[in-house]
Amino acid sequence: MQSTSLWLRLIVIAAVSLPATSYAIQGEATKPVLVEVRSGGDDGLTLRFRDSLENAFRSSRDFSLNASNTPATLVITIPQHVNWKQAGKRTRVLYVVEFTSSENQSLGIRKGSCWDDRLEQCAAQVVRDAQVMVRKLHD
Repeated sequence: MQSTSLWLRLIVIAAVSLPATSYAIQGEATKPVLVEVRSGGDDGLTLRFRDSLENAFRSSRDFSLNASNTPATLVITIPQHVNWKQAGKRTRVLYVVEFTSSENQSLGIRKGSCWDDRLEQCAAQVVRDAQVMVRKLHD
């Protein structure tokens, strides 16, 4: 009885571990997409948003922030200053970002919002949107 239980546990462990191992191997073979973040606005809030985007792409396993002069595969542009609305003591940031390929092919525009003290939430959404845009490049 105890032997059967041990074998059953080993089979379950193997079944659970196999997909994770397969994913890790595939993940290592996939090269991160080279990304460049540009900004048309130069006010403090827009620059903080751009910095949040760069940090989010820098920490993503799917993307690599372009640090060289080579053309990036995906270009994310904040075309103008971000807008904002005061809500009591808090500030709501309203952003627009444009996604283009290195060949200047328009892939889409996304809008969103978050609190100014939670810009990383907006940045995380832009990273998720970028994953969708990369799939458009390969279609």
